[in-house]
Amino acid sequence: MKTTLPPLKVIIEVAAILSLLASLVIVIAELSANERATRSATASDVALSLSSWYTEVGLSGSGGEVFRNGMIDPESLTENNRADFIYLLHGGMLLYQNAFVLGQEGTLDSSLQTVTLGTLSAIIDQPGFKLYWGQRELVFTRSFRDYIERLESLDGSSLTELYN
Repeated sequence: MKTTLPPLKVIIEVAAILSLLASLVIVIAELSANERATRSATASDVALSLSSWYTEVGLSGSGGEVFRNGMIDPESLTENNRADFIYLLHGGMLLYQNAFVLGQEGTLDSSLQTVTLGTLSAIIDQPGFKLYWGQRELVFTRSFRDYIERLESLDGSSLTELYN
């Protein structure tokens, strides 16, 4: 009996180690698949959120008019319409900041982040954005404010035609 136990013990230990390694491989594969699914869902959520915001502003009739007029000449708006303009823009900017943060942490693909945030170039030079940003800049993260400052230094004039 003594002579059969040591070889049996070694076989059991080897089987246990192989089982452990197989379990680790499975866990790593599942984590990788989960990471891809999370990234995909995040990209979809960002696109859907911004698309919904644009659609709601564009289809609301008066909201789209207030937004466009607020971008061009915020001083021409009534006090209530100016408040509506700020609310509309703030809702969109919160979505943009979310996309920015998700890109910075690596959850959102950097090329998708660049394309998504690139549309901000269309409004950076508009009087309404300057009014809004002067009022609300400090409610955003420092890194997002730095990003907006970098955008301000670029020439996005080809994107501003909608507001001109």
